[in-house]
Amino acid sequence: MTSVDIIKIPGFISDKECALLVDAFESNALTNSANGFWDNMIVYPGKITDHNILRLMIDTSSRTREVIIESYKPKKIYSDSIMLCRWDVGKQLTPHIDNQDSHDYSTPWRTYSSLVYLNEEFEGGEIFFPRCNEVLKPTTGMLVIFSSGPEHEHGVKAVTAGMRYTMPSWYTTDESHKNELSLPLG
Repeated sequence: MTSVDIIKIPGFISDKECALLVDAFESNALTNSANGFWDNMIVYPGKITDHNILRLMIDTSSRTREVIIESYKPKKIYSDSIMLCRWDVGKQLTPHIDNQDSHDYSTPWRTYSSLVYLNEEFEGGEIFFPRCNEVLKPTTGMLVIFSSGPEHEHGVKAVTAGMRYTMPSWYTTDESHKNELSLPLG
């Protein structure tokens, strides 16, 4: 596998698990917001009190790390961040690189990026990779993994109807940037 491969695994988590995570977002969204663009879009695991939801997020992250190790062959990999995210109508994201070091929110330590799509009942909202000339229409439970560098510059097309729910997560080979949900593999 080369560094430019995008991994797509349909049905990585079940429809029931996706519904639980969507419900967890909605149950926690009012107390979890960021500043600016991400306002009311993010729920961090530290704000979730339901241990079953936390376990589902941790288990999904652990399984994702296993796929990264099997596919990309890093010696060790750690979870950097994991969250639940909702994209309302009109939300979109211009192309960017996840491990860039060019702004106040830079994350140059990120090695791999992933998304688990929690629903498909929306219009628009496709992730696109301009340098790879690829556009992905999400399906419920699908996992997408790609390296976080410039080869996978990506964006999100505007959501035009419905709400798009995802569980994005990022992984690093730099142990000093692992988060509280991280367990090393490999």
